[in-house]
Amino acid sequence: MLKVSIDPRDNCIADMVCVSLCGDVFEMSDVDGKSQIIAKWRTDPNDINHGQIPDDMKDCADAAAQSCPTSIIHVEPA
Repeated sequence: MLKVSIDPRDNCIADMVCVSLCGDVFEMSDVDGKSQIIAKWRTDPNDINHGQIPDDMKDCADAAAQSCPTSIIHVEPA
């Protein structure tokens, strides 16, 4: 498993690059239009910024992290 986080989420500019590259992990919030972790991957259902994903999703999560213009997506071993 890998930890994935959006931190600080307030810096999200909602360009949707993360969703385009890794839509199985990231989605845009209906509340504020910023990126968030898809519910099934959240470590806490109420925490939209932190999650855990299977190792086989590493490539797309890494691509999203590397392409994020504000460098707020982080992927690391759990």
